[in-house]
Amino acid sequence: MAGQRDTAQYIFDTLKEEILTLELKPAEEITEADLCKRFDASRTPVRTAIQRLSDIDLVEIAPYQYTRVSLIDFSAARQMIFMRIVMESRILSDFIDKANDFLIEDLEHIIRKQDILLKGRFLAEDFYKLDAAFHSLFFKEMDSLEIWRLMQESVHYTRLRMLDIVEVRDFLTIVEEHKKILSMVRKKDKKDIPALLEVHFNGGLERIRERSGGKYEKYFKNYRQGEV
Repeated sequence: MAGQRDTAQYIFDTLKEEILTLELKPAEEITEADLCKRFDASRTPVRTAIQRLSDIDLVEIAPYQYTRVSLIDFSAARQMIFMRIVMESRILSDFIDKANDFLIEDLEHIIRKQDILLKGRFLAEDFYKLDAAFHSLFFKEMDSLEIWRLMQESVHYTRLRMLDIVEVRDFLTIVEEHKKILSMVRKKDKKDIPALLEVHFNGGLERIRERSGGKYEKYFKNYRQGEV
């Protein structure tokens, strides 16, 4: 039994990562037979992994019809963006009060790494990790990593962010907005925090809408015309 549990966990972890990073696209069908062959596993751990992915809304199962990667819930992603703007505005405001030369240097270091990354060949996932490192620093310093963790658990918001990073790939705009946030921290200027974060966090939606020509509409459910 332990061997099957380990196998199921490995299959679950692998597929979850592939779905979140869009290596497996929304609505892409997956079959037990293909997964059994791919992972050299019996149907029991494969079914366990698929059911666990369904439980966290990454896989949709229609018995005797299909099993496929779930669509990105547009409404859920938008609500998470709204919550993040509200929460991070407060966190960033408190961070600015606390920020010293050492914390500012930490932010500068992350941005330097982003600038260096953009000068060469890199994986979109590497940029995503640096983006997360930049923002999570605010939550870490304000002893609010549990809030950060809860936001990261939104699988639909995560996939929306990855769609922006992996497909649209406007990394320069994201870095320039990080530099504006850093400038606010340096100047201890709080007045434009909500407006800047609203632009920053809604930017992915705008880029997807403006540059995809409707290419990604099929990836969403609860999609509202004119917003993607």
